[in-house]
Amino acid sequence: MALATAVPTLVWAQGRAGFIYECDMRTSKSNEFWISSKIGIVLLKDGSVVVSDGVSIHYPGGTAKAAVRENSDSTMRLDWRLEGGLAKSQGREFILLDAEYSATLDKASNQIRVRARLPEYRKRFSGSGTCKIRKK
Repeated sequence: MALATAVPTLVWAQGRAGFIYECDMRTSKSNEFWISSKIGIVLLKDGSVVVSDGVSIHYPGGTAKAAVRENSDSTMRLDWRLEGGLAKSQGREFILLDAEYSATLDKASNQIRVRARLPEYRKRFSGSGTCKIRKK
C-alpha cells in the first residue's frame, strides 16, 4: 500500500487558525510504513492539536487528535493513537492495526523525534527529522 508523502489539504485548512509544524522525517526501510516521511502537526487557537501524515490518512478521519503532555518554551511532547479496524480500499478489505505514537519536538532546533508502537506486537518504530513552522 503506497503512502502519500504530502500533508493532506484538510490539515492546511485547519491550520489557518493557528500554525503548523511541517516536519520532514528521515526514514529507514524498516520504519517507512509506520513513520511517515512528512508529518504535519497543527496547533489550533483553541489549544487542540491535530496530527496528519502518510499513515493517518489511511485511517478513518485521516487525522489524529494529539494529547499535549508538555508544551514549554523549549519542548513540546505529544501522544496520539490511531484506532485500527476493518477498512476497504480499491475493492479490497484489509485490517488496520492500532498504533500509538509519541513525539518530542525541540523548539530551539526544530528537531523532532517520533516513536510508534503497535500494541499487538513487540516491534517499535522510530524516526527523527526537522520541522518548519508555517503560519497563517
